[in-house]
Amino acid sequence: MDAEPPAEPPAIPPAEPPAEPPAIPRAELRAELARRVAKDQAARRSLDGAAMKAADEENLPWLKQVVADVGWPGTSLVGAAGAHDAWLLVQHADGDPAFQRQCLELLTAAAGHGEASWREVAYLTDRVLLAEGKPQEFGTQATARDGKYVARKLRDPAGVNDRRTLMGLGPLAPYLDQLNKLHGPPEPATVACHACGTAIEFWLPDDGNTLTLTCPSCGEQVTVTVTFRP
Repeated sequence: MDAEPPAEPPAIPPAEPPAEPPAIPRAELRAELARRVAKDQAARRSLDGAAMKAADEENLPWLKQVVADVGWPGTSLVGAAGAHDAWLLVQHADGDPAFQRQCLELLTAAAGHGEASWREVAYLTDRVLLAEGKPQEFGTQATARDGKYVARKLRDPAGVNDRRTLMGLGPLAPYLDQLNKLHGPPEPATVACHACGTAIEFWLPDDGNTLTLTCPSCGEQVTVTVTFRP
Protein backbone atom coordinates (compact mmCIF):
# COMPACT_ATOMS: atom_id res chain seq x y z
CA MET A 1 0.00 0.00 0.00
CA ASP A 2 1.32 3.45 -0.88
CA ALA A 3 2.34 5.66 1.97
CA GLU A 4 0.08 8.53 2.91
CA PRO A 5 1.26 11.87 1.51
CA PRO A 6 2.59 14.26 4.11
CA ALA A 7 0.18 16.78 5.48
CA GLU A 8 2.42 19.58 4.26
CA PRO A 9 4.95 19.59 1.42
CA PRO A 10 8.53 19.31 2.63
CA ALA A 11 10.30 22.60 3.14
CA ILE A 12 12.54 23.60 0.28
CA PRO A 13 15.84 24.96 1.59
CA PRO A 14 16.44 28.53 0.52
CA ALA A 15 18.82 28.98 -2.39
CA GLU A 16 22.36 29.93 -1.51
CA PRO A 17 22.93 33.61 -2.16
CA PRO A 18 25.25 34.22 -5.08
CA ALA A 19 28.86 34.72 -4.09
CA GLU A 20 29.81 38.34 -3.83
CA PRO A 21 32.28 39.33 -6.55
CA PRO A 22 35.62 40.65 -5.34
CA ALA A 23 35.56 44.36 -4.57
CA ILE A 24 38.39 44.67 -7.11
CA PRO A 25 38.05 42.71 -10.40
CA ARG A 26 40.58 39.91 -10.66
CA ALA A 27 42.52 41.30 -13.60
CA GLU A 28 42.66 44.73 -11.99
CA LEU A 29 43.80 43.22 -8.68
CA ARG A 30 46.58 41.24 -10.40
CA ALA A 31 47.74 44.36 -12.22
CA GLU A 32 47.68 46.51 -9.08
CA LEU A 33 49.64 43.91 -7.11
CA ALA A 34 52.27 43.84 -9.86
CA ARG A 35 52.46 47.64 -9.98
CA ARG A 36 52.93 47.96 -6.24
CA VAL A 37 55.57 45.23 -6.10
CA ALA A 38 57.51 46.86 -8.95
CA LYS A 39 57.60 50.10 -6.94
CA ASP A 40 58.58 48.21 -3.78
CA GLN A 41 61.44 46.43 -5.51
CA ALA A 42 62.71 49.55 -7.27
CA ALA A 43 62.97 51.31 -3.91
CA ARG A 44 64.83 48.39 -2.36
CA ARG A 45 67.23 47.95 -5.27
CA SER A 46 68.15 51.62 -4.97
CA LEU A 47 68.69 51.25 -1.20
CA ASP A 48 66.60 54.41 -0.82
CA GLY A 49 65.31 54.26 2.76
CA ALA A 50 62.80 57.07 2.27
CA ALA A 51 61.38 55.45 -0.87
CA MET A 52 61.11 52.07 0.87
CA LYS A 53 59.28 53.63 3.80
CA ALA A 54 56.94 55.52 1.50
CA ALA A 55 56.14 52.40 -0.55
CA ASP A 56 55.47 50.31 2.56
CA GLU A 57 53.23 52.99 4.09
CA GLU A 58 51.28 53.27 0.84
CA ASN A 59 50.91 49.52 0.39
CA LEU A 60 49.85 48.59 3.91
CA PRO A 61 46.36 50.17 4.04
CA TRP A 62 45.67 49.06 0.47
CA LEU A 63 46.60 45.44 1.21
CA LYS A 64 44.57 45.48 4.44
CA GLN A 65 41.52 46.51 2.41
CA VAL A 66 42.15 43.76 -0.15
CA VAL A 67 42.35 41.13 2.60
CA ALA A 68 39.18 42.52 4.19
CA ASP A 69 37.39 42.33 0.83
CA VAL A 70 38.55 38.99 -0.60
CA GLY A 71 40.54 37.19 2.11
CA TRP A 72 43.99 36.00 1.14
CA PRO A 73 44.47 36.55 -2.63
CA GLY A 74 45.51 33.04 -3.61
CA THR A 75 46.45 31.51 -6.94
CA SER A 76 42.89 30.81 -8.09
CA LEU A 77 42.06 34.50 -7.68
CA VAL A 78 45.19 36.28 -8.90
CA GLY A 79 47.41 33.53 -10.35
CA ALA A 80 50.75 32.32 -9.02
CA ALA A 81 52.51 35.61 -9.80
CA GLY A 82 49.79 37.66 -8.11
CA ALA A 83 49.79 35.43 -5.02
CA HIS A 84 53.57 35.82 -4.80
CA ASP A 85 53.21 39.60 -5.10
CA ALA A 86 50.66 39.66 -2.28
CA TRP A 87 53.08 37.69 -0.09
CA LEU A 88 55.92 40.11 -0.85
CA LEU A 89 53.80 43.09 0.16
CA VAL A 90 52.79 41.54 3.48
CA GLN A 91 56.41 40.48 4.07
CA HIS A 92 57.22 44.19 4.05
CA ALA A 93 54.19 45.24 6.13
CA ASP A 94 56.34 45.54 9.25
CA GLY A 95 54.45 48.64 10.35
CA ASP A 96 51.54 46.43 11.46
CA PRO A 97 52.78 43.19 13.09
CA ALA A 98 49.23 42.18 14.07
CA PHE A 99 48.20 42.34 10.41
CA GLN A 100 51.24 40.26 9.43
CA ARG A 101 50.19 37.64 12.01
CA GLN A 102 46.64 37.65 10.60
CA CYS A 103 48.00 37.20 7.08
CA LEU A 104 50.27 34.37 8.21
CA GLU A 105 47.24 32.46 9.44
CA LEU A 106 45.40 33.13 6.16
CA LEU A 107 48.47 32.26 4.08
CA THR A 108 49.01 29.00 5.98
CA ALA A 109 45.40 27.98 5.37
CA ALA A 110 45.75 28.92 1.70
CA ALA A 111 48.89 26.80 1.35
CA GLY A 112 46.99 23.87 2.82
CA HIS A 113 44.52 24.18 -0.08
CA GLY A 114 47.17 24.62 -2.77
CA GLU A 115 46.46 28.35 -3.01
CA ALA A 116 49.86 29.54 -1.77
CA SER A 117 53.46 28.41 -1.42
CA TRP A 118 54.78 26.69 1.70
CA ARG A 119 58.12 28.38 1.05
CA GLU A 120 56.41 31.74 1.43
CA VAL A 121 54.71 30.53 4.62
CA ALA A 122 58.19 29.79 5.99
CA TYR A 123 59.48 33.28 5.19
CA LEU A 124 56.48 35.03 6.69
CA THR A 125 56.57 32.76 9.75
CA ASP A 126 60.13 33.85 10.50
CA ARG A 127 59.25 37.49 9.92
CA VAL A 128 56.30 37.34 12.31
CA LEU A 129 58.16 35.41 15.02
CA LEU A 130 61.08 37.84 15.09
CA ALA A 131 58.71 40.82 15.23
CA GLU A 132 57.10 39.16 18.27
CA GLY A 133 60.49 38.79 19.96
CA LYS A 134 60.65 35.03 19.39
CA PRO A 135 63.31 32.96 17.62
CA GLN A 136 62.72 32.17 13.99
CA GLU A 137 62.11 28.62 12.75
CA PHE A 138 63.63 28.42 9.28
CA GLY A 139 66.55 30.87 9.22
CA THR A 140 65.17 32.92 6.34
CA GLN A 141 65.97 36.22 8.08
CA ALA A 142 69.69 37.00 8.15
CA THR A 143 71.98 39.67 9.52
CA ALA A 144 75.62 40.61 8.92
CA ARG A 145 78.14 39.33 11.43
CA ASP A 146 81.96 39.30 11.15
CA GLY A 147 81.97 39.75 7.39
CA LYS A 148 79.31 37.18 6.51
CA TYR A 149 75.57 36.61 6.70
CA VAL A 150 74.20 34.54 9.57
CA ALA A 151 70.66 33.60 10.56
CA ARG A 152 69.19 35.86 13.17
CA LYS A 153 67.96 34.43 16.46
CA LEU A 154 67.18 30.81 15.52
CA ARG A 155 65.39 28.09 17.45
CA ASP A 156 67.13 24.68 17.54
CA PRO A 157 69.85 25.35 14.93
CA ALA A 158 70.65 21.62 14.74
CA GLY A 159 67.17 20.86 13.43
CA VAL A 160 66.76 23.81 11.07
CA ASN A 161 67.54 21.90 7.87
CA ASP A 162 64.88 19.31 8.64
CA ARG A 163 62.35 22.09 9.16
CA ARG A 164 63.46 23.81 5.95
CA THR A 165 63.06 20.60 3.98
CA LEU A 166 59.46 20.25 5.11
CA MET A 167 58.75 23.71 3.68
CA GLY A 168 60.49 23.08 0.36
CA LEU A 169 63.61 25.06 1.26
CA GLY A 170 67.19 23.94 0.73
CA PRO A 171 69.83 23.70 3.48
CA LEU A 172 70.60 26.85 5.44
CA ALA A 173 74.35 27.18 4.76
CA PRO A 174 74.08 27.41 0.95
CA TYR A 175 71.19 29.87 1.36
CA LEU A 176 73.38 32.16 3.47
CA ASP A 177 76.26 31.78 0.99
CA GLN A 178 73.90 32.81 -1.78
CA LEU A 179 73.04 36.00 0.10
CA ASN A 180 76.73 36.84 0.11
CA LYS A 181 76.93 36.30 -3.67
CA LEU A 182 73.80 38.32 -4.35
CA HIS A 183 74.56 41.29 -2.10
CA GLY A 184 78.33 41.15 -1.79
CA PRO A 185 80.24 40.78 1.47
CA PRO A 186 78.37 42.65 4.23
CA GLU A 187 79.79 45.81 5.71
CA PRO A 188 79.78 46.54 9.44
CA ALA A 189 77.36 49.08 10.85
CA THR A 190 78.72 52.45 12.00
CA VAL A 191 77.87 54.96 14.68
CA ALA A 192 79.39 58.43 15.09
CA CYS A 193 81.44 59.13 18.20
CA HIS A 194 79.58 61.82 20.16
CA ALA A 195 82.88 63.39 21.20
CA CYS A 196 84.82 63.70 17.94
CA GLY A 197 82.46 62.49 15.21
CA THR A 198 84.63 59.57 14.07
CA ALA A 199 82.67 56.69 12.56
CA ILE A 200 82.97 53.61 14.81
CA GLU A 201 82.41 50.32 13.04
CA PHE A 202 80.69 47.36 14.71
CA TRP A 203 78.81 44.19 13.80
CA LEU A 204 75.22 43.97 14.85
CA PRO A 205 74.74 41.66 17.85
CA ASP A 206 71.74 39.50 18.68
CA ASP A 207 68.40 41.25 19.11
CA GLY A 208 68.14 43.67 21.98
CA ASN A 209 71.78 43.57 23.07
CA THR A 210 73.71 46.62 24.26
CA LEU A 211 77.27 47.22 23.08
CA THR A 212 79.93 49.48 24.53
CA LEU A 213 82.22 50.70 21.74
CA THR A 214 85.51 52.56 22.01
CA CYS A 215 86.28 55.32 19.52
CA PRO A 216 89.56 54.53 17.70
CA SER A 217 90.38 58.24 17.43
CA CYS A 218 89.74 59.72 20.88
CA GLY A 219 89.10 56.70 23.09
CA GLU A 220 85.63 57.89 24.07
CA GLN A 221 83.18 55.10 24.86
CA VAL A 222 79.85 54.95 23.05
CA THR A 223 76.95 52.75 24.15
CA VAL A 224 74.66 51.37 21.47
CA THR A 225 71.43 49.46 22.10
CA VAL A 226 70.39 47.45 19.07
CA THR A 227 66.68 46.88 18.46
CA PHE A 228 65.86 44.96 15.31
CA ARG A 229 62.90 45.17 13.02
CA PRO A 230 62.56 42.35 10.47
